[in-house]
Amino acid sequence: MKTLVLLVFATGAWAADGWKPIFDGKTLDGWKANERPGSWTVKDGNITGDGEASHLFYMGTICVNCEFKSEVKISDGGNSGMYFRTAFGPGFPRGYEAQVNSSHRDPVRSGSLYNFVKVLEQLVPPDTWFTQHIIADGNHIQIFVNDKKTVDYIDEKNTFTAGRLALQQHNLGSVVAYRNMLMKELPGPKTPLAGKWVMDAARSSFSIGDVPKTLELRILEERDGIRYQSASVTTDGAKHGANYWAKFDAKDYEMTGSPSYDHVSIKPQGARAWAISAKKGTEVITEAKYTVSADGKTLVREGTAKLADGQVNKFKETLDKVE
Repeated sequence: MKTLVLLVFATGAWAADGWKPIFDGKTLDGWKANERPGSWTVKDGNITGDGEASHLFYMGTICVNCEFKSEVKISDGGNSGMYFRTAFGPGFPRGYEAQVNSSHRDPVRSGSLYNFVKVLEQLVPPDTWFTQHIIADGNHIQIFVNDKKTVDYIDEKNTFTAGRLALQQHNLGSVVAYRNMLMKELPGPKTPLAGKWVMDAARSSFSIGDVPKTLELRILEERDGIRYQSASVTTDGAKHGANYWAKFDAKDYEMTGSPSYDHVSIKPQGARAWAISAKKGTEVITEAKYTVSADGKTLVREGTAKLADGQVNKFKETLDKVE
């Protein structure tokens, strides 16, 4: 009875301040294995992974900006992970992973952001309960192990912007247990520009030449500005792109990835419009007005660009928000 009281108290305390329990302590309701569901059971009030490789996905709220917290215990030689912003599907998920590993042959230990930030120190011995806490706010990722910060990372590539939470059963021989699992949704982006935008060629036009075959923009809030990334393919197959961080203060910020530009500035023009100028040295090459529709689903980019031969191309591109 004492154990039950302690468990209820812990869950109740964590559930305050916007935290939502995502495991009822009795069943796998709300969770779905991508393959080999027999590798997952509920034992002694814990979600337990024991068997062949499998990943268990939370099928409730999608994580855009969120926190994910759980108590976890990994066996000696075991390997697991807490995924976030990941896609449901077979095999190892495509998404961020907070590693769970005390003594597996893989040297990347608990508290790591797998493939991004390595923690090689054993922070918790095997077969010991600990808390792992993830905060994903825009492209700012933080991980804590027993309240010790192990990761504080800005993902400038905006690798994963939305997706599910999931648990990993890495291999036969690993045994992992999770309990007191909670999720908290964080506020969305403050700027309507934030998101993934894909151009609709049929609703776009250039005064000179063809509309790009494809154009994608990914914009995320980062610190007190935005991280802007573009990728396009022209009709002749040439690839172009740009990457920069900037504030909305009309000052110049460095741009990389494009031979045509090296600096950019952004000036707000109301709540849903911005004037963005791209420069090469002191010369303005492209001037464009970005306008987001009232429903937040459409972005129009309209302006002029100086071509290498001195001509001026007038363009209007319409992009739809897909993420």
